[in-house]
Amino acid sequence: MKVWNIICLISIVLCAMIIFPSHALSANKFDRYKHYMEDIPMPQIKETENILGPAGEIFKFTTCNRGDLGFSLAYGTIPPGAGPLPHVHHYTNEWFWTPEGGIQLLESTNKYPDLNFPPTPDQAGNGVLYSLDSEPNQIFYGPKYHIHGFINKTTETHPLLFIWMRDESSPKYPLNDGGIREYFQEVGIPIKDLNNLPPITEKAKRDFVMSASKYGINQSAFFEEYIKDLSDDIPIKLIKLYNEEDLIRIIDAVNAYNQGDKSVSCF
Repeated sequence: MKVWNIICLISIVLCAMIIFPSHALSANKFDRYKHYMEDIPMPQIKETENILGPAGEIFKFTTCNRGDLGFSLAYGTIPPGAGPLPHVHHYTNEWFWTPEGGIQLLESTNKYPDLNFPPTPDQAGNGVLYSLDSEPNQIFYGPKYHIHGFINKTTETHPLLFIWMRDESSPKYPLNDGGIREYFQEVGIPIKDLNNLPPITEKAKRDFVMSASKYGINQSAFFEEYIKDLSDDIPIKLIKLYNEEDLIRIIDAVNAYNQGDKSVSCF
């Protein structure tokens, strides 16, 4: 009877391997490394700074400081087709939170640590971008030195929360956030009325690329400038990227500010 049971068990396993191929089994392993959060708190300030990005994003900016921790958050509204061309941050580390999903996130495994040698064919060399179609409440981490970007490929507008944390390698910027908000203040278009958006000018698009290096960013001027290939076969090591420790520090600082803690300033 025991031998017969073992034979039956082996038969079941073999059948499963035939019916459910290895890529389906590996997908379950892949899913376990994804990260989700039901909610991320925003600082309760009187008024956000609203900026229209040259890539079509509508940003509502807030910046916070607590000791050596400096970061900016922007609650973004991403219309269909909007999203920046591939770029590399050198002074900030970034998280994306997709409350509804619907955003295609892009990132490289290769690192480009020298601001003076961007990932062009004649300098640091092009990279492969891996794409991930985000799910509701998913968190995706984009550390410094990686090529990354995103696009709304759907026909509907979707929200996207950006979190940029100043890296310790960053020079001093007035807002202590690694220069990211200052960058968008310079190249973006101020929004006075969210129901009546200003046009995106050709000057803003040029400045988006030309002014980026002042704020520790390599910004491509066209999609293929930094990219030699695009793949949806995203490596698990990109999904595993998270940096939970610093994300918790940021969330704790926001919660402390909202509870009246004077050690945190948000504006």
